[in-house]
Amino acid sequence: MKKIKLSLLIKLFLIQILIILTSSSKAFAYIGLGPLLPVIGSVIVYVFIGIISILGIIVYPLRKIVKKINNKKQKETLEKFREIENDKSNPSNK
Repeated sequence: MKKIKLSLLIKLFLIQILIILTSSSKAFAYIGLGPLLPVIGSVIVYVFIGIISILGIIVYPLRKIVKKINNKKQKETLEKFREIENDKSNPSNK
């Protein structure tokens, strides 16, 4: 019984909204360009913030990964260099 009453209320509400939207007359609500400019500025700012945040989410982990790879390469080259230096300083090991 409660479901029937609720769905009936929803239907009545939607019918009332439909009647109000279709029976409205002209509003003559042109304000001008003044209020539109801050809206455009806000949209530009939000788009810019969105792009920066997406790039931050994508680029920061990539930088960390590249940094780890570069550190591993540097360690490997340092180890090779030290081995070469040790071989040069101790020729008796051969």
